[in-house]
Amino acid sequence: MNRTAEFILGLIGGITGVIASCTALISGLVLTGIGAFDADPMFANYYGLGLLFASIVVFFVAVFGIVAACLLKRTPKVWGILLIIAGGIGFVLIQLLWIVPGVLLIISGIMCVSRKTSPYDDF
Repeated sequence: MNRTAEFILGLIGGITGVIASCTALISGLVLTGIGAFDADPMFANYYGLGLLFASIVVFFVAVFGIVAACLLKRTPKVWGILLIIAGGIGFVLIQLLWIVPGVLLIISGIMCVSRKTSPYDDF
C-alpha cells in the first residue's frame, strides 16, 4: 500500500525533532552556565543538567523517528506504534519544544495503525 503521507509526516517530524533537541541542548548549556553564578552551589546546575540529559535522549528519539518513518512500509502497524511512543516520549521530556515534531510523529503513527492494508498489495 502506498504510505507516502505517513512517510512524509514521520520524516518531517523526525527532522523537526532533531532541531528541537538541538535547541533544548543549547538551552541546557545556557542554563548550566547561568547556574554557575548561582548563590546556592548545591542546586545550581540541576535544571541545566536535566535539560541536557533530556535533549540528548530526545535527539535519539528524533533519529529513531526518522528511522521508523523510513521503515514503516515493511510492517506499518509495528512502526506506527513505535512512532506514537516516540512522539509521547518527546512530549514528556521537552514539552513545549516538542509540539510540532510530536504532533507530526503521533499523526503519522495513528495513520499507520488505523489504515487497513489492501489484499492486492503484491501487484
